[in-house]
Amino acid sequence: MNLKTFDKGTRLLKQADLAINGQLLQTNNNTTVIGILDCTQNSNPTIRQSLVCGIRQAGGLALTFNLANYNFLQRITPATAKYAKNYRDVIAANTAGIIRTQMLDGIVAIVDNCVMGLGVLTGCTNTNCPVLLMPVGMIDNYDTRIIEAAGKIATREIKAGETDQVINNYLHQNGTPNLDTLTIDFYRLAETFELMLPGATDISANTGSIAKLATETATAILQRADDIITTKRLISKRTIKEKLEQYHTAGGSVAGMLMFQNIFDLVDLKIAPSMYTSLKTTLADQAFVVSQSTAPLTMEGQAWVYHTINDAMTALCSNAIDNGIVVLQDCTGCDVSIVAHTINAMKKTNEIAILTDGFCSATPVLTVAHITPDGYANQDFANIQNGDTLEIDVTKGRININVNSRDMKLRAKRNILKKHEIYF
Repeated sequence: MNLKTFDKGTRLLKQADLAINGQLLQTNNNTTVIGILDCTQNSNPTIRQSLVCGIRQAGGLALTFNLANYNFLQRITPATAKYAKNYRDVIAANTAGIIRTQMLDGIVAIVDNCVMGLGVLTGCTNTNCPVLLMPVGMIDNYDTRIIEAAGKIATREIKAGETDQVINNYLHQNGTPNLDTLTIDFYRLAETFELMLPGATDISANTGSIAKLATETATAILQRADDIITTKRLISKRTIKEKLEQYHTAGGSVAGMLMFQNIFDLVDLKIAPSMYTSLKTTLADQAFVVSQSTAPLTMEGQAWVYHTINDAMTALCSNAIDNGIVVLQDCTGCDVSIVAHTINAMKKTNEIAILTDGFCSATPVLTVAHITPDGYANQDFANIQNGDTLEIDVTKGRININVNSRDMKLRAKRNILKKHEIYF
C-alpha cells in the first residue's frame, strides 16, 4: 500500500485531504508520509517528539496515531495471554486500516510488549508497508532479578504465595515497565530481521540513548519507505536460515521463533525449527525443550498438576514436592522462569522437572515448554492428573505417560473446562 505506487493525481488528492484536516504539508508532491503508532498509552512523549522531529528534519511528514495497549487492557478485563491472539488480530486490522485510509509510506510503532509489536508487524506485512519498531521499557537485568527473587522465595525470605507481587516489585523498580522474557525474545528476533535498528534491545529505559535511537529510527524509516523495503523483502528464503542461526547464537529461545510463525506464514515461508529440540508425544502436537545444556536429559516421576504459577510455588516451598514432574496447565503465554529458578535455588534440579504450555527462558532445570495444543483445549495434555507417571527422555525425543488411550478418552469426556473467546 506504499504511496509511491499511486499516480500523481491520487497523491495530490491525498495531500488536499490532509490539508483540510489541518496537517502541515510541504509543497513537494513527493513528500514521504510516515505514520507513528504510539502503543504505550502516551507514556513516552519524548520518544514520540524525537520521532516527529527526526522525520521532519529528514524531509518527511509525520502523522501520529494512538492504539490501546494490551497491557493496559489486561488491568481492566480478565484478558490472559490466551486471548492475546484476538487482540493481535485487532491491532493488525487497525494498523492496516490506518495505512490504507491515510495512504502511508511507512510506519514506526512505539511498543512495549510483544502482542502489540506482532499485531503491528502483521498489519504492515498484510499491506506491504515498510515498518520499524521502536521498543521501550527495556530491562537489561531481568533474569538477574528473577533469579534473586527465586533465591529469596526458596529460603523463605519471601512467601511463595506472594510470587506475583514479588516479581512485579522486582520489575517495576525505578519506574521501569514490566517486560517479560517473551517480549525480550520477540525484540531480539525483530532486531535480527532488521525490523528494529541494531542495538535496540540493549537500550535501557532510563538512559538518554533512547532519544538518539528514536532519531536514527526516523531517518531509517524514511530511507526504507523511499526504497519500499517491506517485511517480505527482509524475511526471505535466501536469508531465513542465516538469520535464525544468528538469533539462536545470540541466545534467542524458541519462544520468539514461535511468535514469528505468523509472520513467516504471511511471507509464505515454512520454518522447520530443527535448531531447537522438539519431543514427540501423544499428549500434544508439539513440545520443545528449553533447558540449558547442563540440565538433566531424562526424568521420570509422579505428575504434580497445577493451573497457576502461585499454586506450584506454594507447593514447592512447603516441601510438598520432593521429586517428580511439575505440570503447569492453562499457563499459555505465562513465563514460568520463576518456578524453574526456584527449583534450582532449592537444589532439586536432578529431582524435579517442568512440563508446561507456557514459556521459559533457558534454565538448569529440565523444562519442556510451548506445548500445543495447550491446557485450555480439551486435549491429552489437559487431561494429565495428579499421580500419573510421566517420563521425559530428551535422548530419545519422547514424553511418555502411563495412562492408556482408553482412560485418556474417558478423562476427555469428563473434562468440561471451556474458555470463552474474548474479542476486544
